[in-house]
This record gives sequence, structure tokens and C-alpha cells, in this order.
Amino acid sequence: MTEASQKIDTAEKREPRIGVFVCHCGHNIAGVVDVEEVSEKAKSLPGVVFSTHEMFMCADAGQQLIKDKIDELKLNRVVVASCSPRMHEPTFRRVCESAGLNRYLFEQVNLREHVSWCHMRQPEAATEKAWDLVRMAVARARQLDELPIKQVDVTPRTLVVGGGIAGLRAALDIADRGFEAVLVEKEPELGGHVRKWTHLFPADESGAQVISPLIRHVERHKLIDVMTNSKVAEFGGYIGNFDVKIENLKTHKTKTVQVGTVVVATGFRPFEPEGYYAYEQSENIVTLAQLQELPPRAELRRPSDGRIVKKLAFIGCVGSREPGKKGHEHCSRHCCSAVAQASADLKDRVDEVLILYQDIRTYGRGHEELHRLALSKHVIYSKFPREEKPTVHVDDDGNIKVTWTDVLTGDQLEFEPELLVLATAMIPPDDVAETANLFSLTRSGDGFFNPEHIKLAPLTTHTAGVMIAGAAQAAKNASESVIDASGAAAKAVGLMARGKVEIESTVSHVIPELCSACHTCITCCPYGAIAMDEEHDPPVAYVTEAKCHGCGTCAAACPSNAIIMYHSTDNQIMAMIEAYLCPTDMEQQGGN
Repeated sequence: MTEASQKIDTAEKREPRIGVFVCHCGHNIAGVVDVEEVSEKAKSLPGVVFSTHEMFMCADAGQQLIKDKIDELKLNRVVVASCSPRMHEPTFRRVCESAGLNRYLFEQVNLREHVSWCHMRQPEAATEKAWDLVRMAVARARQLDELPIKQVDVTPRTLVVGGGIAGLRAALDIADRGFEAVLVEKEPELGGHVRKWTHLFPADESGAQVISPLIRHVERHKLIDVMTNSKVAEFGGYIGNFDVKIENLKTHKTKTVQVGTVVVATGFRPFEPEGYYAYEQSENIVTLAQLQELPPRAELRRPSDGRIVKKLAFIGCVGSREPGKKGHEHCSRHCCSAVAQASADLKDRVDEVLILYQDIRTYGRGHEELHRLALSKHVIYSKFPREEKPTVHVDDDGNIKVTWTDVLTGDQLEFEPELLVLATAMIPPDDVAETANLFSLTRSGDGFFNPEHIKLAPLTTHTAGVMIAGAAQAAKNASESVIDASGAAAKAVGLMARGKVEIESTVSHVIPELCSACHTCITCCPYGAIAMDEEHDPPVAYVTEAKCHGCGTCAAACPSNAIIMYHSTDNQIMAMIEAYLCPTDMEQQGGN
């Protein structure tokens, strides 16, 4: 790997020969922006030797056009004005590289999200803004330098955090492909919540039936090191080369391992509905999770006195979809289907089953059939208003009375169940903040971990080499968690199988001669990528490039101007500003 202090291996300076390619994106851009006008004006910009517009630049024909023009006109800079760089910057970089051009000599302009979509009713102003952005991009392109493509070795071992169904599946998939896995679980036993549940949907199986074979395979696999009663105490390093300190919670002994990738599968915890529906006032008011943990019997019995239950009620969305200090705004997804499964099963043993619901969301494959099965068995569904929750009263004898307003009839209704079940929210574990800090993960509004991109990269995170799976990302059922786990394992295996992995070259760099060792950059770096080089006399800051995300926070904060950002240098940024505020005669002419 190139050392942080190494200078950029800048290619011999050549006269810029820039190609500009403006994309119609069907009607997404061209329906608002006059792409032909923008393309024509770009021909007048300094350094531009070719400019055109195409229907879809990301299509095979558009990519081939870029390659052909690089070869034909000896282009040494490429500007594509199209959609978001998050969507297709890697695509166009690969195109440039396949034509022999360094990937960092490519610049992309976002005309879709930044122009046409947000100014769709102002076509003239949108076209003017598009021209400004293209002009600025060309000015920046003239200042671009080649950057080296850097690689680091990958340790062929994965850390899997969490021994629930997602963690077990991920560890087994990785080991079955010939790579070592270290599985860390803080509880004494593997299996998580699924191990305790008596019924899983959509198949009528117990959690033990599903997860016991998985646990046996994991514990017997020679490539999986299972560490229960343990937690990750320290985590450092970078993609391919992470250092992990694992602490045994009983003995407090620690073990240090080196891993190349990480899968975080820390799961969830059921919401404890304190203050909801008289939950703490009666043993006969339980959560859905507690109901699923009851031992299977021929009859359903009350926890308080063992009496056989003949009248049963469920209340949905307890703690879910409830803004405020106590509640959680997210939908917990599994509850509606789990309640339908449980009610259909229990109706064979109970005379009356009532489900009070705010909304029904049986979204998954086979889930709607569970709802229909419950209805076919004469389970009663009654919808209550969102702004008027049911009320629950427990008398001195422990009898429960539920009162609510039925939305369809408008009637005030009552029901006296012998057992009341609250379908509570899935929420993040208590130590989720600690885990987020440990692995430098961001969290969404519901408290779960954010993926790198919800659609394009749903299993990877902004910490390169760290994947998330299952309910660590959001409320999910067991089958969804397993799918996630296999996907995250495939991501980890893909990195390890290559042996080496590319790291981003657009990172920060400390100029030792200017560094005053004030530690400002160290304290502000959100990725822990900067430390002090104590071997330097005097000590100065240095950047571990494999950990740097190129966010620029350190460069902005440095009071000594001792940090530069490769690919976002002062010259490149100032060129864009000057192109916008002070266009040259030639640029101004193109704008008339």
C-alpha cells in the first residue's frame, strides 16, 4: 500500500483535451433541460475538443461512444453530465479505464437530481443552471490529476457479531466457502430470539426446529470459532486488516484476532410496553414475544392461575408507528403476520379471539394467506382509530376489560378477555450506540444501522469492509434476516476471495512541514483515520489512507492549512468558483 506521506504520482502534465457528454436520460433530463443547447455551448469552453448529447450515456452505446472518442481524439479528460454520481460514477470511471484513461480524470455533473427534477417547472432557469454546472465541471476537469490505484491485502477471516439466526447463517455461509469465521455472541447460548419462539410464520414450525440444525452445523464446523458470553471490546484498523479485541464477559480475559471483513448481525430487542394497556397491572397481559415463548400445550392457560383461556384478545402496533417519547414511528413489519399466525393457531383451542388493529400490513410472501386463514376460522378483526387507542381496565379480581371504538361501525365496544396479548415493536438492542461507535456506523431515525445505500448497497456500510445483516438494519422477520445474512456473507467472501482490495485514492494528505501537531484533525475525523507519527521529529499527524473516506473534515478544520484533499484540491475547487463567478471571455461567449 502507498504510504500516507508519499507524494501523488502525478502524470506528466498534458494540455487538457476534454470531451463533454450530455445525457438526455430519456425525458428525465431532456424533458426540462435543453441538452442540445448545453452541449453546443460546451464546445466553446477552454480545453474542450468534443461535445455531444446522447439519449442514455450509461447504455452500451453511450459507453462505447466515450471509448471511441477517447481513442479517436486523444481525450485526456472526460465530463459526463447525467444523473447522480452515486448511481453511475463507477460505471463511467470503468469506461475511462477501459480506454486507457486514469479513472480520476473523469468528472460527473448531476443534471437530473440537481436540475431537472427540482426545477421541472422552470425549463429556462434549469437550462441556465445546467450550463453553469457544466462550465464549472469543465473548469475543474482542467485541473484534475492522475491518482494511483491503491490496493491492500485482505486477511481471509471474518468477524460475525451476533449469534442469532442472521449471524449463524452468515458464519456458516462464509465457512462453507473455505474462509474462517469468528462468531461472537454476548449471551451464553446461540440462537437469539428465534430459539425461544414456539411458532414461526409462514410455515408452522417452532423456532427450535428451524435453528437447532443451524446451531449444530456452526458449532461443529472446523472453520468457525464460536465465542459465547463474549463481546467486541476494541476495534481498529481498516478494510482487509482489522484488529479486534474480544472480551469474555465471565472471565474478563481478552483475545485479539485479525480479520479482513466484519458482519454485524446484532439483531433487536422486543419493546417493553411499560405504561401501555395496563401491562404491569396483570400477569394475564403479556407481549406477543412472551406468548411465543410459552411451552406448547393442548390448552392455552393463564399465567396468573393456570386457568384454561377461552377468550383471547390481541392489540397491534404497541410501541410501533407511535411518534413521541415512548413510542417508535417505524413499522415493526412482522407483527401483523405473527398475530394472524398465532390467532389462527389458537382459535382451535379458544372459543373467541379478537384482534384490535390500527392497520393490517401482511406484506410478505404467504403472509396474506395467514390473514385469510385467521378470518376463515372466525377470528374477529376490529379496527380502532389512530388518535383514539383502546383502553384497558383491570379490576381488583384481576379481570380485564378492553374498551374501544370500532372504525367501521362507529360503535363503542367492550370485550373481557382472559388473556390479552400486546404485539410490541422491534427496537434496537440496548447497546446499539456502543456498537455504532465501535464500528463507526451511522444510525437511522428508528435507531437501527444505516446501510451505505438503501437500494444500491443495502448490506454494506460507510465503513469499508463492514456489512450489516438482519434486524441490525431494520425490523425484519426471520426469513428476511436469513436472506440478508447470506447476502452479507457473499459480500465478505467476495472481498476475501480476491486477496487484495482497492482502496479509494481520494483521501487526505498531511504536509509534514506545515503540521503544528495541534491534534485538531485527530479529534474531528469521524473515521479515526488520523494519528500522530511519533517517529517523526517533531511528531506530526499522518493519515491511514485505507481508513480515510475523503470527507474533507480534517482539511477544513486544520488551522495550519497542512492538509490537502487529493481530487478536491484548493486549485480544483477555486477553478469551479471562478468559472461560475468570473467566466472568461470565451466562457461568457458560450453563455450568450
